[in-house]
Amino acid sequence: MNLLKNANSIFWVCTIILLSQFNLAYSQNKKIIDSLSYYIETASNPQNITNLSRAYLYFETLKNESYKIQDTSNVLLSLQNLSKIQYSLGDYFGSENVVEGLSVLSIYDEAKYLNFKLSFLNDLGKISSKRLDYNNAIRYYNLASALAKDQEYLNIIQNNKALIYVKQKKFELAEQEFKAVYENSLGLDDEFQTNKALNNLGFVQSKLNKPEGLTNMLKALELKKALNNSTGLYWSYSNLSEYYSEQKDLKQAKYYADKSYEMAKLINSPILIKQALAKLIAINGDEYAQDYLIISDSLSVIQQLQENKYAKVKYDYSQNEKVTKEMELITEREKRWKITYLSLGVILVLMSGVFSIFQKLKYGKERTQQVYSTEKRISKKIHDEVANDLHLVLNKLELVPNINEGIIDDLDRIYMRTRDISKENGNLDVKSDFYELLNDLLQGYKTSEVNIITRTVSEINWDKVESYKKITVFRVIQELLVNMKKHSNASVVAFKFSRVKKKIEINYSDNGVGCEINKGSGLQNMETRIKSTNGTINFDTKPNKGFKAKIII
Repeated sequence: MNLLKNANSIFWVCTIILLSQFNLAYSQNKKIIDSLSYYIETASNPQNITNLSRAYLYFETLKNESYKIQDTSNVLLSLQNLSKIQYSLGDYFGSENVVEGLSVLSIYDEAKYLNFKLSFLNDLGKISSKRLDYNNAIRYYNLASALAKDQEYLNIIQNNKALIYVKQKKFELAEQEFKAVYENSLGLDDEFQTNKALNNLGFVQSKLNKPEGLTNMLKALELKKALNNSTGLYWSYSNLSEYYSEQKDLKQAKYYADKSYEMAKLINSPILIKQALAKLIAINGDEYAQDYLIISDSLSVIQQLQENKYAKVKYDYSQNEKVTKEMELITEREKRWKITYLSLGVILVLMSGVFSIFQKLKYGKERTQQVYSTEKRISKKIHDEVANDLHLVLNKLELVPNINEGIIDDLDRIYMRTRDISKENGNLDVKSDFYELLNDLLQGYKTSEVNIITRTVSEINWDKVESYKKITVFRVIQELLVNMKKHSNASVVAFKFSRVKKKIEINYSDNGVGCEINKGSGLQNMETRIKSTNGTINFDTKPNKGFKAKIII
């Protein structure tokens, strides 16, 4: 019960932690989205120079970060809004963001980012218009019109194109465009765009002396009043004032000029106020001249402040970017040095490891050779001294009368044993035919009571095995056979030889009485020999369960 209770507690703790992490990630993501939405709105509908400056910095940073992570959508979004900000700040010659945006788009699928391309082409049209480059403005609008699939966006492009025709006094062409915008807006049920198009259509029709011109302007005025569209009302009043001025009806012209002036002040737009005052001066003479001069001076100051602020923002950003790049360069340089040092460290460690392994193998090889040399020396000493002395004693005893035959037999056994030990530890010629040498060893322990089975011993290419390893294999197999003969009482002994990658695996098994593994001198000798070659040997035996050994060398 307590276990279930603890598990339940752990579950709820983990759940709370996961939810808190999710909420944190969600709130951070929401904050980023909110900031993006705020600055997009600032770029589209600017209120003051400070907000525009902040928006400029925001989108410059977003653009550069998006380039780094190859986020094309945010790169284009940043360039789109930077272009709007430049236009709002009066930087009509700084169209580098639009050009950069079109360069980015040239790499990617046009259909995927179509709205961005339309936006950039529309911006180029507006910029060209401000530069009084009307022909290029029309060209950009035509390019955008050919690509636009959304009717609402097409209306915006056609409206801007028609305004260029008005500036060029090509009123017939302007009428065609405004009429198309008006009719298409009716189909979209877009009242603001419909009323705007109707007012513009009426204005150019009045320029063409068409009677429906005034009718359409007045109709648009009433519709805008119903919608309380302040900016739309300003343009309706302004157009009507210009119409009546051309008709020499100064009373009506002044009435609508006053209305446009009031609306401009309500909107609080210095540019619109200046335009309205210009109309009033044209009608009334110098009555509004002082106000016009004041607003003109104010606009000049505002324009200068905008230019200064904008220049400062761009300069500060370029300086920050310069510092950032310098820091990135320093960081990259430090990173390269760290990688270099780390690489050197790894190389040194690897070299040390290789050297250590080499030394270990060299030591093992030398140790095996020393053991082998010692065994040969002892073997020779046993043969030359002990065995020969015993043989001499035996010869002498044979001349002694009435000697006990049992003593002679015992001495004879000792003599034979010393010869066997000498032979077992004597010189090994492992360089000629090791397979035959090994086979002779195995067959030497085969008797009528003990059957020795070997598998795949001939499949090992012993010529490619180093001499010291062959000596070790021979001695260990020899000790296994000696151990079997002395202790196991086995009737069947099996050896299996195989290649495992670059190593030799030897599996030994017998059906003897087995034993408890206590690492006596025989087993200890085998382990010592194998370890000296950097190999392994494992024993598996229990009383009455036989004896097994696995050697990897």
